Amino acid sequence: MSVADERADPVPPAPAARPPVPQPPQPFQPPQAALADQPTAADAPAVADPAAVADPPTVADAPTAADPPTVTDPPAVADAPEVAEPSAVRRPGGSRPARRLPRLLLRPLAGRASTLLTNGGLLVGGLLSSVLVSRVLGPAGRGQYVTWQTWASTIGVFALGGLPQVLVLDDWTPGRHKLRELATPLLLSIAAALAALAGVAAFLRPAAVVFVAAVLIVLANQFSSLGAAEAQRMGRMSVEFNAARIVPQAAALLAMGGLLVAGSTGLAGWLVAVSVAQAAATALWLWRCCERGRVGHIPIGRTLADSVRLAPGNWMTQLQYRFDLLAVTALFRPEVVAFYAIGVAAQGAVLAAGQSRGMHWFSRRQGGTFAAGAGALRRELWRTAGTSLAVAVPLTLTVRLWIGGAYGSAFLPAAPIVAVLCGVGVMQSVDYLLGHEALIAGLGGRVILLRVPGLAVVAAGFGLAILWHWPTTGIAVIPGVGYAVSSVVFLAAARSRRSATAATAATGCRPPRPAAP
Repeated sequence: MSVADERADPVPPAPAARPPVPQPPQPFQPPQAALADQPTAADAPAVADPAAVADPPTVADAPTAADPPTVTDPPAVADAPEVAEPSAVRRPGGSRPARRLPRLLLRPLAGRASTLLTNGGLLVGGLLSSVLVSRVLGPAGRGQYVTWQTWASTIGVFALGGLPQVLVLDDWTPGRHKLRELATPLLLSIAAALAALAGVAAFLRPAAVVFVAAVLIVLANQFSSLGAAEAQRMGRMSVEFNAARIVPQAAALLAMGGLLVAGSTGLAGWLVAVSVAQAAATALWLWRCCERGRVGHIPIGRTLADSVRLAPGNWMTQLQYRFDLLAVTALFRPEVVAFYAIGVAAQGAVLAAGQSRGMHWFSRRQGGTFAAGAGALRRELWRTAGTSLAVAVPLTLTVRLWIGGAYGSAFLPAAPIVAVLCGVGVMQSVDYLLGHEALIAGLGGRVILLRVPGLAVVAAGFGLAILWHWPTTGIAVIPGVGYAVSSVVFLAAARSRRSATAATAATGCRPPRPAAP
């Protein structure tokens, strides 16, 4: 109750206190630590670990970023369990189940609907920006645009290491982080990204204005990742988290609208305008998400150490998700890159639909027992595959129609590539779900090992494609095979962990925790 409410409705005076009634001495009872240590709503952690029963959370088991933010396609990733709202916490004196039941039933639907709508908005925005760039710059210009966007965004996300995951799960900072807490790790990650970007620029020798645009793309991706991490930390998965994903895309569309009005048709102008808009928008959003004010002791060493520890698993995930596009931009001429980028946009549309299941599967499992989820996981796999197929099949059947109408006849050679990558999007949706199931099982520290087989298949496939001169359509199949292999590995690891958890529940003996690599 606020101060104004207290003034409007004063509390009546308390009755006179009665003299205490003497009580007979009671035998000594030891304190019940289990009751004393129960967390209250105010003491609840910012992010709950879904595998808390099977495996207590540590920063080493933080989730990896499944879908990193790129400048043309903001993150759809990012995923931490939702924290119960204060209204969902049981108050003393009980509650009325009849009134609370509709809210309890509608809350998951509202969260799922917001995520699905956000993914749909990102899909529409990404396709619209792809069409605008392709129409204005043509196949060659679109290919160069995608090349610099891909390399700069990848470098920016790689330079962050495991910092976004540390920000979500660290338990030494109450509430939101302050800007001063993020300053040192963010500056170090920016410095590492600039060093890597300088190496790429020394090899590709771009114009100075293109290099400046690449630097801004790095900043936009890093700011966007940290803004989404702060939303995850606070459990704001419905509005704030989804808004963090929309901000970069909205800024890009606004910049493109201004470029169309100005009649600009140069690659450098489009790269700079879009990157400036996105860097400014994501910086303002990060400033809004963080607390302001002075802070006491900042455990920079611990934050950096945990970020470095989580970095390899994050790198492996990002590398598998981006390997095909990175390889295509490095091996093929810009026109082929433009065709492949259309396929990647369609793959992102399929993934956006499938991811809406995996995101809420991850948040819904918080605090539950992992051993009881075998049948539920099987059903969720079918639902994820069905949801992604519902988008992939229409896109594939009408591929020549919508490519010719939206992009123009010059991009019709991309049709077979797009059809293949729509199927890859279905496999990636399943991989996304099973990867998060492994996190629920407490296997976050072993993600780097679980990703190795799939990444090895992708690398070997691209080696054979280069050696035997495969067509681009055949190359598009390779990432789908990689996702299939990694899905099988994740499923096997999750089942093994489930069996160990069930044995622990039966015998009362805790299995040894898997060591982080």
